[in-house]
Amino acid sequence: MNNTKEKFVVTAAQMRQIEERIFVAGMPVAALMEKVAGLITGKIVELFNPNISKIGILVGPGHNGGDALVIARELYFQGYEIIVYCPIPKLKELTDAHSKYLQSLGVDFVDNISLLKNCELLIDGLFGFGLEREITGDLAVAINQINSWKKQIFSIDLPSGIHTDTGEVLGTAIYANHTFCLGLWKQAFLQDQALEYIGKSELIDFDIPLTDITEILGEIPTIERITKTSA
Repeated sequence: MNNTKEKFVVTAAQMRQIEERIFVAGMPVAALMEKVAGLITGKIVELFNPNISKIGILVGPGHNGGDALVIARELYFQGYEIIVYCPIPKLKELTDAHSKYLQSLGVDFVDNISLLKNCELLIDGLFGFGLEREITGDLAVAINQINSWKKQIFSIDLPSGIHTDTGEVLGTAIYANHTFCLGLWKQAFLQDQALEYIGKSELIDFDIPLTDITEILGEIPTIERITKTSA
């Protein structure tokens, strides 16, 4: 990993601008999704108990959900039993394509969260960075039920329900044990109110060109002493 990137912290708007530069330059969204999901899959296999066999995947409508589905596919091919909770029927095009392929493999898709209660591990891909609205209704009930199980949960980019910039809980949020922050640290990771939801945090470096980062954020931050040196 290029440790320089650890020094940058972005808002949701800045991350969108940086990603847009990557895509305009020619990086296919699908290729980036495969890369990110591959990196996270490797981390998950390293981190959790090898005796775990049943994994629940929480899938939202956007590309965070797409990341989760690619991870689900890779874990399925490694022999794990996968069950997908997909509570929102209308998905983005790429996410929908991954959903259909996974279903063609015979992976179970459900919209009843209680069917994931026997899973030994949950992967949260409901919402990534940029969520602005409060989570309410049946989905809020489902998230609260998930939290009550106190299972091991890995979140992709941010725990679902956490505001990217402020760390505010938008109605309710997933309590993750481990959160994989994608590309660059988001401001929420520095907000006290979000830390108990984030759990252990880890930056997944998917090779954003430094020029794209500095074009949006400016030059590499420097560390400066703000208190006088004691005698």
